[in-house]
Amino acid sequence: MNKEHFLIELKIYLKPLSAQQQIQVLNKYETLFDERVAAGETEEEIAKSLGKPRSIAEEILHEFDISVPEKKLGIDGWQEIPPAPTADYDFSDNAAYEHPYDDATQAYERPQHGPFVRFCQIIGILSLNFLLMIWIIFAIIMCFFGGWLAALAFLFSPILGGVSVLAGMNDASMFQLFLSIFLSGAGIIGLVILVPLTKFFGKLLKLYLQWNIRVLRGEI
Repeated sequence: MNKEHFLIELKIYLKPLSAQQQIQVLNKYETLFDERVAAGETEEEIAKSLGKPRSIAEEILHEFDISVPEKKLGIDGWQEIPPAPTADYDFSDNAAYEHPYDDATQAYERPQHGPFVRFCQIIGILSLNFLLMIWIIFAIIMCFFGGWLAALAFLFSPILGGVSVLAGMNDASMFQLFLSIFLSGAGIIGLVILVPLTKFFGKLLKLYLQWNIRVLRGEI
């Protein structure tokens, strides 16, 4: 029996526990497998030394005072243990109890705000956006637009320099050609700088929009 089969069988016998408790127990044994494999043992050796998953599950269930009913194996060879919580334990999501396997934090619950707090949140976020942030974002976008436009114009400036040389060979046209080559190099440098900055600004803008949505939904 390898690690995957061991954890699958253990999960089946832990069905009387809540989903959160099952995950905690399975994570514990998965970590145990990983640590011992890193130490040089094989998965088969580890599974053999730990014992049968059913026996391990029974010990864990007994810690919760859950009895394991004896049932015959099904056609597929698995034994299904139906949930049977006792009165001593409440395995609902809102239950408060202590147990060695209950180390994980509770699932995130949306905070409950009163109508006045929600009204202040909505008015505050709308005022922040329309009075300040929308103009700052617009100004930054315009700066990026101007930077991209200038970089692309510099990049293709040698075309105009070449046209001026073809139109007439003189000192002025040669100066324009060399200047356009210099501007083309500046355009390449500008693009190298603008690409990561634009991506970074896009990520920040996306995070800000997501934060606005969370505030409007009352998740913060």
